[in-house]
Amino acid sequence: MKSLEQQLSRLDLNLLVSLSVLLKEKNVSRAAEVLYLSQPAMSRTLKRLRDVFDDPLFYRESAGLQPTEKALTLQEPLSEILLSVNKLIDSTQFSPQSCDQTFRISLPPLMSRQLSVPLIKELMRIAPNASLLEYPAALDPTTLLKDRAVDFSIHIEQPGNSQEFPCELIGSTHAVFYGISGHPLSNKSDTTLQDCLKYQFVDLILDLRSVSGSHNPIDSYLENKGLKRDIVFKSGQLNTLIDAMQGSDKLLISTHTLRSVDDFKQRLDPVFEIKGDPKMDIKVYLVEHKRTLNSAAHQWLKQLILDTLRDKAFPAEY
Repeated sequence: MKSLEQQLSRLDLNLLVSLSVLLKEKNVSRAAEVLYLSQPAMSRTLKRLRDVFDDPLFYRESAGLQPTEKALTLQEPLSEILLSVNKLIDSTQFSPQSCDQTFRISLPPLMSRQLSVPLIKELMRIAPNASLLEYPAALDPTTLLKDRAVDFSIHIEQPGNSQEFPCELIGSTHAVFYGISGHPLSNKSDTTLQDCLKYQFVDLILDLRSVSGSHNPIDSYLENKGLKRDIVFKSGQLNTLIDAMQGSDKLLISTHTLRSVDDFKQRLDPVFEIKGDPKMDIKVYLVEHKRTLNSAAHQWLKQLILDTLRDKAFPAEY
C-alpha cells in the first residue's frame, strides 16, 4: 500500500491554487491574470484538473464558467487545505514589518470613527505594508464572515455558534444623547429622557444593506416605555449627521466612546446618557471565523485589534 506522501507526490500543489482561483474568478482569462500565466497555460491547467478529479469541473455559459456540483463540493475543503498550507508557511515566516496582506473588517457604523481610526494608525505604524478595508456591520455578525467578505466583525451581538464563530469581548458602552456645542440642554444639570424627546433627531443608518437594519436599538428601548423619537434625517455617514446638526437644536444618539474623538469632542456636547440600565449596557465583541484560527497573520491582527481598542477606543469612562 502506498503511503500518503507517495500518493500526494503525484499531485502538483499549484493545481489546487489554480482551482481555487478558477472557482473565485469563473473565467480562464482572469484566473490566468491573477496567477501571472498565459491563457493557453491556464487552459492546460484546467485540463489537468479535470483529469485529476475525473470531472469537467466547469461548464461554459454566457456569463462565464459555472462550476459543476463536484467543483462546488471541493470549494470548502480546498479553502481549508490552502489555509493550512498558508499556516505552515506563516508559522516560520510571518513578520508584521513584511506583511503586505489586505485585511477586511466590519464595524458598527455608530462606532466606526472611534474604532477604525486608532486601529488603522496602529496598523500603519507596526505593519506599514499591510492594508485595511472597512465594511459596515451586518445585522447578523456571522453573515459577512460566512461569505468570506470580511476576516473579522466587530459587533454588539455574540454569534450563536461559538465553535464556528469564536468571539472575544472588547469592551462595553452605553447610549449618550449629543447636541451641537451650546445646545439648550448643554448646561441643564437635571435633563431627563423626556426633555430630550422634545427635540428632533438625526440618526445613523446602522446596516446599509438592510431596510430592517435602519432600526436603532435605542428605539426598541423607547418603545418598551411607550416613547418615540422624531427623526428628521438619516445618513450612513456620522460626519454628515454632525454637519447637518450645526446651527440647530437637533440631537444625535451615539455611544459614550464618541467623546474620545478629538474633533467631535469640540463640536458636540453630551446632554443625557442612559447609564446603569442593563438593557442599554452594550457589549462589543470581536468575532472571527474558525478558518482564520490557524493563520498567524490573522491571529496577529486579532491581538492588535484587542490591544488597541481595549486601550484606546473603550477607556473606562469619561
